[in-house]
Amino acid sequence: MDYRVSYEHSMKNDPDAFIAQVPSQLVEGIPTNIPRALVPEYITELILSRSPTIGKIRNLRIL
Repeated sequence: MDYRVSYEHSMKNDPDAFIAQVPSQLVEGIPTNIPRALVPEYITELILSRSPTIGKIRNLRIL
């Protein structure tokens, strides 16, 4: 399943300074058997694992 999300993130070298805002990103390959309540957590972990320079993600919204 695919989701379009928006979020803000910081870099690993300064995890408390949120410097980038991603207005829209398509996240693909979300298994359909994940409960809807856990989808935001799964997407956050997926983004962090795919982008090793990102420190923290906040304000994740499913569009």
